[in-house]
Amino acid sequence: MNMSKINESLIGEQHFKIGSSMKIGNVSLNVTDLQRSLDFYEKILGFKVVSKISDEGALLSADGNSSPHLIELLKAKANTDNDTFNPLLVTASRRAGLYHFAILLPERKHLADVLQNLRDNRDQVYFDGLADHLVSESIYIRDPDFIGIEIYRDRPMTEWNWHRNRIEMATLPLNTKNLLRESTDKGWKGMPSKTTIGHVHLHVQDLTKATNFYHEILGLNLTATLPSAAFFAAGKYHHHIAVNTWLGTEILPASPQSVGLNQFSIDLTSREEFQRAVKQLSRYGKGFTDLEERSGFTYDSDGIKIQVRYK
Repeated sequence: MNMSKINESLIGEQHFKIGSSMKIGNVSLNVTDLQRSLDFYEKILGFKVVSKISDEGALLSADGNSSPHLIELLKAKANTDNDTFNPLLVTASRRAGLYHFAILLPERKHLADVLQNLRDNRDQVYFDGLADHLVSESIYIRDPDFIGIEIYRDRPMTEWNWHRNRIEMATLPLNTKNLLRESTDKGWKGMPSKTTIGHVHLHVQDLTKATNFYHEILGLNLTATLPSAAFFAAGKYHHHIAVNTWLGTEILPASPQSVGLNQFSIDLTSREEFQRAVKQLSRYGKGFTDLEERSGFTYDSDGIKIQVRYK
């Protein structure tokens, strides 16, 4: 299996920087069985439904009411040109798309409570791993469609180590005994109101092309690299978007019919920042579709759909 790597000497000069307060807004996921996924995201993870459109889709947020939605679940649809569409086969195909999306919890006690809850429901949860990344502590699981999910909390930024413009991160064993000492008497009762989507991690075909898009065109900072992965962020965050070639370099492009990622959104904080992004992406031939006053859609180098918006 071929896995590309970044030659940092070939990275072009960054002339455009996206707004430093940019955040990931939400993720939209294609699933095979909407009710099964709702049961998992509501009953196991503790999200609440904001709205539900018959059996076709649902929006989920931390509190189900005042906060914007974080996750959209959509029932995977057959391609109109292919009546034999089988979402399970699409899931198994090697293509660009989601490696995992990451749910950021506001405090360490919340991570402790969710770990205990997942252990209590281990017969309904597929654990993918536990890790200490120096900047954060993480739990990795899979949903019923085997979509990757990271649930994490950030360490205080004062504990992060920067070497010039690169952040120090690692994958070390998570001290679960120490973590669980912070679990509360109340236990896991659902997602805290300040829960957000902290980042998305994507499978791509080519690291150099992906870096060109996310760093040079979209204007994110390149904060870390591995032989087959790269990490990007706005401002001084460790990463909002990561990419890897762990599926190899001859994978298929992203597909809107694939079980997994449909799209994700990035949120800007002003009209000026949004207009700057529109102008920048258009300059590089990454023009927007469905462009409206506050949002538009573009695609990265692997055909992954991104909504850019300001609130």
